[in-house]
Amino acid sequence: MNKQAVIVLAHGSRNAQARQSFLKMVEIVNKRAGGNIAPAFFSLGQPDLESAVAERISAGYSEITIFPYFLFDGNHVQKDIPAIVEKLENTYLEVKIRMLSSLEHEPLMPEILFERIWEFSSQDRFQPGQSIENSSLEFIDDVMDTGFNQDQKKVAARVVHSCADFSLSRSLRFHPDAINAGCACLKNDKPLICDVKMVRSALTKCDNVLCAIDQSGADKKAARENTTRSAAGMELLAEHVQGSLVVIGNAPTALWKIIELAEDKGVVPALVVGVPVGFVGAAQSKEALMKSGLVYISNHGPRGGSPAAGAIVNALMKL
Repeated sequence: MNKQAVIVLAHGSRNAQARQSFLKMVEIVNKRAGGNIAPAFFSLGQPDLESAVAERISAGYSEITIFPYFLFDGNHVQKDIPAIVEKLENTYLEVKIRMLSSLEHEPLMPEILFERIWEFSSQDRFQPGQSIENSSLEFIDDVMDTGFNQDQKKVAARVVHSCADFSLSRSLRFHPDAINAGCACLKNDKPLICDVKMVRSALTKCDNVLCAIDQSGADKKAARENTTRSAAGMELLAEHVQGSLVVIGNAPTALWKIIELAEDKGVVPALVVGVPVGFVGAAQSKEALMKSGLVYISNHGPRGGSPAAGAIVNALMKL
């Protein structure tokens, strides 16, 4: 398995405090990523890009991704850095080196800018409820750039709207049959099975909902088997899972249980909306779902949650 590293490349500055601020930020990101993120400076700081790459290679990394921490695609991003990368590729033929796009292509940038300045603009502080929703969805449609088809984009927009997080639109993934399967479940009043009460509350227009954590005996079963109440409840609901719409926004253990029921007992839901949130186990459970053969709507990474899960189902109801 290839050992991967990321180098975050800043321009650099004669101001020592500015350089230190950048290094501190990369240190925070590195800690969250598990230790494979390193800083570098294009100029006016050390280490430079060549030194950082050499150090990563000497540490055994065979894939190196360079992220140019620049606001715009100026000459450095378009010409100077690619020239250095090309030279490095010719020097280290056995190493895969790639360069990501700059922050100019980050869809969150307009929102970050807006948040910093809106109170000094002439925008009305308060708007009617429907006006807020319409304005939000219009803004999301302007900013969101995905390869989704029209129905998938409508679902993604609702997820972004529910969480105010554009990164979810980029991490969201749809099984090819997901939209049709979900719409069919809702049209035919199939059971909706969710993991926790927060997800149940987010399903604002759904009546036929079974909540795993509410199942009688789930707490005792969880204690006896050293698992979570949501996972135990999912197993207790196994007879209802076949052909149902499963919605998981909180507990990765519940998602693992659904995958286990499908693999071991042949109990297959029509659609699994699997977007549990968390830094431990959530991302792994979603990757397992997307490789399981089940029909899914899910996302990569730790983000997700009950609002996202509810938004997906509520968006399917509008299609």
